[in-house]
Amino acid sequence: MPDRKYALCARDIMSPDPQVAPSKGTAADVIRTMRAKRIRSLIIDRDDETDAYGIITYSDIVNKVFAKKLDPAEVLICDIVTKPLIVINPNLRVEFVAKLFAKTGISHAPVFSEHKLVGVISKTDLVENLF
Repeated sequence: MPDRKYALCARDIMSPDPQVAPSKGTAADVIRTMRAKRIRSLIIDRDDETDAYGIITYSDIVNKVFAKKLDPAEVLICDIVTKPLIVINPNLRVEFVAKLFAKTGISHAPVFSEHKLVGVISKTDLVENLF
């Protein structure tokens, strides 16, 4: 009999009310927000209705700023943001979220329902809820 934990859906383990930051600003702004909110990813808002949402993670900061010895106060969000995003449907079962993360190499993904951002799901959410 399959483990009941794998019957969970993204909505059951996601972090609701994701933090969204404007696309204008610097890596230093993102770092301050992430530290203050104690989060590891930040959704970057669209510039307009034709734009895509983006995401910045701790890994992005390390790989795209610190590893290159750049000053976070001088690195623009637009230069380090990942977009467009792979998004998750809130009804997607967690086993498929895990497979998607493994296949694509991502560690965070926004959850959208009816074109509205409703949460963020991460590898941490999977580990904490499935083990």
